[in-house]
Amino acid sequence: MTEALKASFASWEKEQIRLNIVKDPRQWSESNVAQWLCWAIREFSLEGVTLHQFYMRGKDICSMGKESFLARAPPFMGDILWEHLEILQKGK
Repeated sequence: MTEALKASFASWEKEQIRLNIVKDPRQWSESNVAQWLCWAIREFSLEGVTLHQFYMRGKDICSMGKESFLARAPPFMGDILWEHLEILQKGK
């Protein structure tokens, strides 16, 4: 799964530039988090992810534990989002 996520980064980087979103997700606004989620839902064909479950600032979503994060998303969908967010936090 991680290789597929890394391959998606060219698409995410274009979206970041287009929307003027900083690279570090800990610095994202609520709007930036929503933009990332919308991109991820399209990119990974995720179904059932609701934006209001993740309406928070980047520093809050990044400081959330994995279990709490996954509880906000449908099964398996949350794992994809979590992995992508983890990679973004590592700056790779």
